[in-house]
Amino acid sequence: MKITMVLGSPREDSVSTKLAMRFAEGAEESGHEIKIYKVNEMEMLGCQACGCCRRHDTDCVIEDDLTGYFEDLRESGALVITSPNYYSQVTGPMITFMNRHYCLMDKDRKPRLVDRKKLYAFFAQGAQEGYEKYIPNYEWYVGTFTSKNMELVKQITAGGDSDVDAMCAEAYEAGKSL
Repeated sequence: MKITMVLGSPREDSVSTKLAMRFAEGAEESGHEIKIYKVNEMEMLGCQACGCCRRHDTDCVIEDDLTGYFEDLRESGALVITSPNYYSQVTGPMITFMNRHYCLMDKDRKPRLVDRKKLYAFFAQGAQEGYEKYIPNYEWYVGTFTSKNMELVKQITAGGDSDVDAMCAEAYEAGKSL
């Protein structure tokens, strides 16, 4: 299976990236192909609210680095999204990334993804694990993707007090079990 990963941290050694890379190791060991996008290195515009996608039942017409992403997503059986928590939310580029998924709904607000995709979400925050204030923010973010015919299979949210090694092992096993 092809797996598309979108890393939301600008730092290579971030906890959310570590979780994703351990997931990728497990998935690759099981024979899966991984395509990685790093939003901090991408040329990516925000949604322009042009409506072309819904009028013409097409992916976003903006030609930038998300053009290839949408092609990869359609070929993938799973999407992995990651982000650190900045100011009680996912990073700004990950919000822009999320907004561009508007095109995955048709004019009747039905998902355009025919094949159900597996969804994995890895978040990291400085606050303690399970910090209640952030939970609705992650639910809202993940909900944007589940509304597009993706099924949340696994979400790991590492807090500042978390055993990151144990969580990395959990992410590895999730990738291995695909």
